[in-house]
Amino acid sequence: MENADLLGELRDRHSRHLVYEGPYRLVRRRTVSEELAAVLRAFEEWRQRIYRFENRFGASVVLYQPLNDRGMRWDLVRARFLGDDPFAFHYEGGIASNLSWREVQRILDGIRED
Repeated sequence: MENADLLGELRDRHSRHLVYEGPYRLVRRRTVSEELAAVLRAFEEWRQRIYRFENRFGASVVLYQPLNDRGMRWDLVRARFLGDDPFAFHYEGGIASNLSWREVQRILDGIRED
């Protein structure tokens, strides 16, 4: 990750709307098959942030290291929340991939204003 992005991490202007921060959660169930568990281990280093705004929209934002790059990047998917559970949402649209932290913040600005 670039130094400017690292500093940007400290200036998350949407932090008060953060409802989850932790390991990437690909599945909601606690028990998964052994084959799926082996696949999920590839995602153990990924970090996820879920933002929810007053308009019931938000985003799932995932930090990861691409296989072909040494730097860290972000993916973002817009979400429409169904209730109070931070994982109860529908994805709205496609994935915005390979983003910088500044780009993530700009997209979140737009989602908050919708």
